[in-house]
Amino acid sequence: MESTLPASYCTTLLCCTLPDPAPVVLPEGIKLRCEILAPEQITERWRVLAEVVCVLVDCCDDRTLNALAALRLRLPSAPVLVVVRRPSERDIRLIPMGIQGYCPVSDAATLVRHCDEAVARMQYEQTLRRLTHFDPLTGLANRGLFQDRLEQSLMQARRNGTNVGLLFIDVDRFRVVNDLYGHSLGDKLLIECAQRLLGNLRRSDTVARLGGNSFAVILDGVRAVNVVMAVATKLTNALKLPFRVDGNEIFLTVSIGVDLSCEANYDPAQMVRRTELALHQAKRDGRNACQVYTAQVAPLDKIRVGLESALHHAMERDELRLAYQPQVSVVGQQFVGVEVLLRWQHPVLGMVAPNVFIPVLEDTGLIEPFGEWVLRQACRQYRQWLDSGEVSPNSKISVNLSPRQFRQRDLGQRIRDIISETGLPPANLTLEITESTLMYNLEQGASMLTELRRMGISVAIDDFGTGYSSLAYLKDLPIDYLKIDRSFVKDIVTDHNDAAIANSIIALAHNLGLKVVAEGVEDADMLERLAGFGCDQYQGYFFARPVSADEIPLLVSRCA
Repeated sequence: MESTLPASYCTTLLCCTLPDPAPVVLPEGIKLRCEILAPEQITERWRVLAEVVCVLVDCCDDRTLNALAALRLRLPSAPVLVVVRRPSERDIRLIPMGIQGYCPVSDAATLVRHCDEAVARMQYEQTLRRLTHFDPLTGLANRGLFQDRLEQSLMQARRNGTNVGLLFIDVDRFRVVNDLYGHSLGDKLLIECAQRLLGNLRRSDTVARLGGNSFAVILDGVRAVNVVMAVATKLTNALKLPFRVDGNEIFLTVSIGVDLSCEANYDPAQMVRRTELALHQAKRDGRNACQVYTAQVAPLDKIRVGLESALHHAMERDELRLAYQPQVSVVGQQFVGVEVLLRWQHPVLGMVAPNVFIPVLEDTGLIEPFGEWVLRQACRQYRQWLDSGEVSPNSKISVNLSPRQFRQRDLGQRIRDIISETGLPPANLTLEITESTLMYNLEQGASMLTELRRMGISVAIDDFGTGYSSLAYLKDLPIDYLKIDRSFVKDIVTDHNDAAIANSIIALAHNLGLKVVAEGVEDADMLERLAGFGCDQYQGYFFARPVSADEIPLLVSRCA
């Protein structure tokens, strides 16, 4: 086939003939930017020039279409214009071939227009492909592409005899960021989260944004769950480092659900479901946690229904217990108070873990009457210890307020009534709220803290460092203590980042006139490191586990 090709004055044309090589005769007297190549040369040359590929065909028969399909596979991103010497109705068969333009052999101006249209169409197709398969905010794979990649990964794993690791990652309490700083800053945080995830994974791994503050990671070619857990730990540590956005220093935590494919089950839908269940359990564990799917995780949703029913009767059946964990000064090991913790002694299940039943209380609203019961019993018990001289008059009992309790409009009056009823001096009471609870509605929260301060009650910010707030808010709030979350304390001896965070929190608190309580201190090395940072108080297994009321006097005597 011999063809005459008009020249493009604006685009370099990479020309070939299909299905067989043939000479191309160009018009005389026209300045050309045109390269005539064999089909096998087109691919590499296009990568250099990234211009239009012009394919000259005599007609659209089967051999031509097969050759065009092979070329299209080699050049998936190239704008391809097919120029037909003998057009016919059969040319409609070109539509499924993924070409960007089609025209019969014509004059130069017409060809130039078709080239420009092919480039524009390819750009539009690429934009549409990005919108279809990628998250517009972060550039990560979206849910649709994630599903496709997971199916492909599982098929590959089945063939190769390997496994696929799947992680679902939720940024904890992200709504607080948007409420406090606005969605613009929240979007910037999500972009930074995406970059940190990508920066800590292999190029072969898939990172997707499933929506909102939820991400997914697909790990190909893994053979054991401990490999996936190591990756989860690496990602947790990367996201735990402070974010600096628009002049704000913000700390995030994440909850992660993990699953590993197995030879018996390569079903993507089942794997997604298992990972979701693991993620839900991580959230029930108090967030800032990682949970691997196990057979025990699966029935938890059904168990929760039974727990809810049983909890409705737990108070009237006298199944609730209080445990007390001593708080001790870092220097001198002096007793300074106790934190009260709720326990549930079920007649059949035995002692139910708090991370199992507390979320049920929160979800059902039962946390309000249960929380009030805890506060009343704790105040009554501490009044008894004060009267008997078993605790120091300057010591305090710390009681946690749940988010729902803290948002009660009549909370102040409820607390006044309990103090009046039990006779506990307000100076001996500390109320603990989490940072994220306070940030849910900062203005309302600040007003409530002011009311508590006027009563003479101390306030502690619990789990400090796991929320999202700028540290600047602390100077304007009437608080007395910061409690460093155990997640920053447990590796304080071995992890430089955790040590730096703890040291910074302690220095910040002291500059603002606040005392610091470290949670989860389990050995002498941890205590020594905290002492070096100037931490004021601590609690944890190194001194004592949470114990019953009868055991507190003995523990207090150890500090004398």
